[in-house]
Amino acid sequence: MNRIIFFVILIGIVLVTPGFHCGGEPPYSNCNQYTTDTAMFDFSVINNNSIHVFDTIQIHSRISDSIRTTSGNQFFYEQNVLSCNIQAYKVVNNGTGPVLNYANNEFNPLVFAGQFQNTAGIGYGYIFNRMAPYNELRAGLVVGRPGLYLITTGPNNDYYGNYIPSNNPCVQIQSMNFIPIAEQNRSIWDSLGTTALLLNGSSYPEPIAKKSNRNYFFVRVNP
Repeated sequence: MNRIIFFVILIGIVLVTPGFHCGGEPPYSNCNQYTTDTAMFDFSVINNNSIHVFDTIQIHSRISDSIRTTSGNQFFYEQNVLSCNIQAYKVVNNGTGPVLNYANNEFNPLVFAGQFQNTAGIGYGYIFNRMAPYNELRAGLVVGRPGLYLITTGPNNDYYGNYIPSNNPCVQIQSMNFIPIAEQNRSIWDSLGTTALLLNGSSYPEPIAKKSNRNYFFVRVNP
C-alpha cells in the first residue's frame, strides 16, 4: 500500500512541476511570440567579369562559429558540419520577358577546399572543410557555353532544417549566404528591365531571384 501511495504522489509531482511540461522551464514557457532572424554567411566571387568559355569562376567562403545576424545579434555556435548548394541558371527570353532555365550541365563544378556532397536535389552540393572555429569552402565553376547566367548559393544542411540554435530560445535563426553587392553584377537587372526572375514554365509564383536578394550573382560569358 505504501508503494502505491508513493507512486501516486510521484505522478502528481510530475504533473504539476513546470519543468516536466512541454517547453520546460522559462524562458521557453514565457515566449509570447517567436521571431525570426537571419545569420549572415559571407560568400565571395573571385572573378565573374570578363569571363570567357573555359574560364573558371571561383567562389570562396570562410564562415566562423561566431554567428552574427542581420538584426545585430551575435553568439557562438559550433558548426561541425556545414554544407551549401550552388545552382546555375541561364537567363533566356520566352517571348514575354526574361526567365530562367536550369543550366547545371553548362558548367563543370570543381572543389579546391572542401568536398562534394551527394544530394538528391538539383545543383552542386559542397561540404566545407572544418578547422575550428572556421568552415571553409573554395569551389569553382568551369564555363562550358556563352550566355548570361544567374548563380545562386544556399544552405544545404538538413540539421535543424537549415536553422541554427540562438542564444535566445524565442528567436529562430535561419542561415543565408551573403555575397557582396559589388560582386553581384546588379547592373544587369537594368538591361533585363525587371527586378525579379522566375523559373521558365513554373507555376510557382515565388521568383528564383530578386534584385534585393544577397545570395546570387550574374555572370555574362563571352565566346
